[in-house]
Amino acid sequence: MTGADAIEIRAARREDAAVVHRLLLDLASALGKPEGIRSSVADIERFGFGERPRFEAVLAFEGAKAVGLAVYFYEFSTWRGQPGVYVQDLYVAPGARGRGLGRDLIQAVRQRVAEQGARYVKLTVYDRNPEALAFYHGIGFESCEDELPLVFREPVQ
Repeated sequence: MTGADAIEIRAARREDAAVVHRLLLDLASALGKPEGIRSSVADIERFGFGERPRFEAVLAFEGAKAVGLAVYFYEFSTWRGQPGVYVQDLYVAPGARGRGLGRDLIQAVRQRVAEQGARYVKLTVYDRNPEALAFYHGIGFESCEDELPLVFREPVQ
């Protein structure tokens, strides 16, 4: 249980793959990019819950309804000499906002990854989402002016 009323946060399981995917679709729509999600439920199941998971997730439930999601994966900083995690996606359904659930999801990630030896958490935020930027700053994230994320858009061959 968390600080949010009647909300349970737990690790996502294989049988949650469709729920994870649905929340990712909701996130993409909320960002105005509904076509942005190319992954399928099968991709989520294979890469999140398969033989070699590439990511982990925590889900927030209000009763039986999933209302929040944080997806993350482990990385290693050669400069820090420490393992950490990158939060790929954080989403709280509109009806569940304003109760501290985003903060609780990030805290759940922090607790889980600390148990695995991670020493930092990082993420990126869309520049056209000032509310999210203010939220992240408000819970302790800092902007990193000396790093600029870049993406190689061509598929790896």
